Amino acid sequence: MDQGPAPGTARRGGVLLPFKLLGIPVRLDYTFLLALPLFAYMIGSQLPEFTAQLRQVALMRDPELARRLVPGEGASWLVGLVAALGLFASVLLHELGHAVTARLYGVQTLEMKLWFLGGVAQFRDLPRSPGAEALVALAGPATSLALGALLWLLLPLVHLGSTATTVLAYLGVTNVGLAVFNLLPAIPLDGGRVLRSLLALVMPRLRATNVAVAISAGLAALLGFYGVVSGQLYLVLLAFFVYEAGRSEAQAAYLEHALGGLTAEDLMTPRPQSVDPDMPLGQFVRLRHFGRHVGYPVVDVDGRLLGYAFLAEALAALDDLGPGAAVAEVLRPADTVGPGTPAVEVLAALAASELGRLCVVDGYGRLVGMVGKTDVIEALRRF
Repeated sequence: MDQGPAPGTARRGGVLLPFKLLGIPVRLDYTFLLALPLFAYMIGSQLPEFTAQLRQVALMRDPELARRLVPGEGASWLVGLVAALGLFASVLLHELGHAVTARLYGVQTLEMKLWFLGGVAQFRDLPRSPGAEALVALAGPATSLALGALLWLLLPLVHLGSTATTVLAYLGVTNVGLAVFNLLPAIPLDGGRVLRSLLALVMPRLRATNVAVAISAGLAALLGFYGVVSGQLYLVLLAFFVYEAGRSEAQAAYLEHALGGLTAEDLMTPRPQSVDPDMPLGQFVRLRHFGRHVGYPVVDVDGRLLGYAFLAEALAALDDLGPGAAVAEVLRPADTVGPGTPAVEVLAALAASELGRLCVVDGYGRLVGMVGKTDVIEALRRF
């Protein structure tokens, strides 16, 4: 349903699956655990109406297929669960279509995630060549359309039981609906990204984003109104998501525009205070009384970065390790960037950082600066 660059991503959470699709990690957001039984219930409860409508269509093409579109007694909830799993698998293939196309433009997909409102393919960046974003966005609906058409064409050819036939018919129709819905010109849906990409051919990217976001807000209002009138809470939630995602996209575009041409060296605080790995914990924790920092980078005698140590973690470890233990005992890996890293990539790394700050290291691994959220804010004020 959604695809975008890393700067707009919240910190990662959920369950990372023990496999990859074409080398891309797959994550299940915790909201997916709520969505799966909910969708199973919704599909199961609507199964009689759906089957009746589908049989009318099938009768005009294949009477034998129509007779098989009747799940067995008591199978509605089982069909609902299997169909819900198939639906999310279809969404994953939709996102894989985005990822494969983005790879053709040299854009890395960090991960694909399933959550309450569908799926997201998270890119390190978006392709910048004219019209490329539109092609990447269109790849998702094209994948869904192809999958829906394939399932529908296979139905008369494969002789399965009534329940399996009904599930395949549901997934065929739903994939077509997924493609059509995602073509609505509302960011972050694929149609919104196509719209923004086409507008960017004739106007600056920031203005194109603002125009696309304004259209998205109008469509979100209409979708929310229809959801309220029809009593479909899911549509109201979806409208709120579209509206908020549009605002986030506009903010990200502004940041990208404002920080364009800047690097980590422009953003960083140079020569940050650091500590020695052999410093006793008892001495290290006393630093909390002399500054506002929550932690410090740890470097060796040559200034090479070894990791990062939090004061709170050191304080908690005092009872077990004792005040004479070295800071090296509570060392954590540091998130790093190079001085020449573009500011947009720094924002992406900062958003994904569990530490909430980045250590800037030169080609020899020596610490030369630190970048945090306050540094980005200061840079926006300066530039």
